[in-house]
Amino acid sequence: MIVTERFPGKELAYYRALKRRTALPAKEEKNLAVLEKGYRGEYEYDRVFDETGHSSVFVFRDIYLRIGGSVAQYDCLVVSDDGIVVNEIKNYSGLYCYDRGKWYIRDSQVSEDALAQLRRAVGKLVKLRYQVRGQFDITGKIVFPNIEFRLQTNDEELWENVVLRSGLRNYLLQFKNLYAGRVAEEIAELIRGHIVPNPYFDKCADFDVLRKGLYCGSCGGFELENRKYHLVCESCGSKETKETHIIRAISDYKALFLNEKLTKKRFVEFIDYKVSPRTVLRMLNIYCERTWNGAFTYYDFKYQNFEDAYVNSNRLWRYKDYNLKYE
Repeated sequence: MIVTERFPGKELAYYRALKRRTALPAKEEKNLAVLEKGYRGEYEYDRVFDETGHSSVFVFRDIYLRIGGSVAQYDCLVVSDDGIVVNEIKNYSGLYCYDRGKWYIRDSQVSEDALAQLRRAVGKLVKLRYQVRGQFDITGKIVFPNIEFRLQTNDEELWENVVLRSGLRNYLLQFKNLYAGRVAEEIAELIRGHIVPNPYFDKCADFDVLRKGLYCGSCGGFELENRKYHLVCESCGSKETKETHIIRAISDYKALFLNEKLTKKRFVEFIDYKVSPRTVLRMLNIYCERTWNGAFTYYDFKYQNFEDAYVNSNRLWRYKDYNLKYE
């Protein structure tokens, strides 16, 4: 049973949206590439887990837990009556070597130690267990979901804590033999009570340097022909409703301006007045929570991102999208 779904994190969402509207410096391009690769690995892990099934356990994906005076991030926690299993997901590719506590690729030492990260992650949960005088087990594995990853090591401890892509399906199948009853529910409730937002990323884009307007969901082009209910891309011919474009723009705004309130005036400027203020206001009231603060009204997006809103909103779409990316 999935308790928390996985969505692109704040940092990945930020750089994705930023790249749509400005040229990224080389350092930020590299950072985006690393984040994209990491997310692909997590997506592959989730895909295999969804196929093998997880109805008999509680699954927490991509959460931050405040334990004591610090916050730790977890790629995946699997909870049953037996306790908690930590899965740290590393989408490495190529030949890696592990020797005396150090990781190497092509004779170069890797800065992060995946095994040490797993130990710290487990250790934090052990501390949480101690705080509540719990009696459940806490174990963990480093999962390498990339088929192109290879590992050379004589370290038996590492092999005991590693799951390679070739063994991932069988590893995840074992969770079907576990059970989530009263004990698991209590552990899951303990975890829920310590979940916090990601406190480590709070970048905000420079509004003035961003390209304003709406862009094609297929090719990313900003040159759009305005029709009655749709905007048609002049580059690839994709046709999307104005509602779809507004949802995407709200999602981008949320990612780019984490600490800034979304107002109708600011948003209309963000999309370069490509859709009438009246239509914008109607969409904001549908897809956002409205907060009144005297003469100042602002909106909070109800969904995690564009895809979440597009798939999970209860709207009855009167007009369809014709996006070449999905045809």
